[in-house]
Amino acid sequence: MTAAVRRAVVYTILNSGGGRAAEAEVTLADGTVGCGSAPVAIKPGAREARRSSGLAVGEPVPAAIASEVAGLARTGATDQAGVDGWLADRVDRLGADVTLAVSLAYARAAARSAGVPLVRHFATLAGTHPAFPGLLAAAVSGGIHGGSGLPFQQIMLATAAGPPSRTVPAVMAVYRRVEQALFDAGQASGYSASSGVVPDVDGAAAVFDVVTRAIADAGVDRDIGIAIDVAAEHLHEDGGYRLGGRLVKAADLARWITELTDRYPVVMVEDPFVASDRDAWVRLNGKLRERVTVLGDDLFATNSRYLDPALAGGVLLKLNQVGTLTATVYTAVRARESGMAYAVSHRSLETEDTAVCDLAVALGANWIKVGGPRRGDRVTKYNQLLRLERDTAAWAQ
Repeated sequence: MTAAVRRAVVYTILNSGGGRAAEAEVTLADGTVGCGSAPVAIKPGAREARRSSGLAVGEPVPAAIASEVAGLARTGATDQAGVDGWLADRVDRLGADVTLAVSLAYARAAARSAGVPLVRHFATLAGTHPAFPGLLAAAVSGGIHGGSGLPFQQIMLATAAGPPSRTVPAVMAVYRRVEQALFDAGQASGYSASSGVVPDVDGAAAVFDVVTRAIADAGVDRDIGIAIDVAAEHLHEDGGYRLGGRLVKAADLARWITELTDRYPVVMVEDPFVASDRDAWVRLNGKLRERVTVLGDDLFATNSRYLDPALAGGVLLKLNQVGTLTATVYTAVRARESGMAYAVSHRSLETEDTAVCDLAVALGANWIKVGGPRRGDRVTKYNQLLRLERDTAAWAQ
């Protein structure tokens, strides 16, 4: 399918933190219009592409950005690969959030022009068979997301892959129990950007106890496990890792993580170390791989050139880390060919855009990371997954 661009324009909208986000609108030669917007991180990883500068809500988009994006209509690009190739050459100048917004806007316009659902369009681009992923739902938030004594960024509920009509209620049942237990005990101070409960407790063990008990009390211990986002880049200090008042070595952190996986129903550990601690990655991945997926986020930054199954058993895919749909899909395909798991992820400062849901289903991802089921910026992702199940007949060909 070919679809030439007639017009491309960028705007600014609000993100879930009240800051600004890039939104793009692309009009094809046949008059079909598509729109896309891009989330951003509270604190981007060292390896991910930079975001734009100069955008502000209520103010004109800087002329240099507006002019460059408008130039897409003069390139002659007529498919996603052509559009994204042009955008990839400009990520450093435009910012990955701007290029991603344009990339998603073009994808939506192309899907509408072809008369196919977005999830089917994504699957065709990737050469994959759609399937519903498991959920990674933030239950408790710490680290830079929580401002609490919990060093880890997220303690998540991890379901097996399956229809949202089964996985969403299971997550809700556990999340409510975690929420109630912490708030009723006066041990919660609110919600994080990702809608995980921010705990006010002494020590990580108390948090893991609450979550494990909630899973058991909900009667879903066969369906839900625990996933840990260590977010080690944000703990790294002076060659070690800051865990509260202690500075520990990679080996000490690995030992603690292993103890947690022995004591609690942990099925996934994300970013346990910084990228430079390669030996620690290899050792932990080798030790846990038979029962726990070690997942690389900042380690791989959704960039296929960093992928290495010896370091981690899976990769987290964040579209704005590389700035285009094509680059994200390519990394997913490479991961699958290498026998690695992959999960599609939201970001901390989100928009209403639900393309991550369509992409996760299109790729048949192992998981989709969507935050906790509170507040509109996260709930809209849950609702899109439920809609995709309801409309399965339209795209499951």
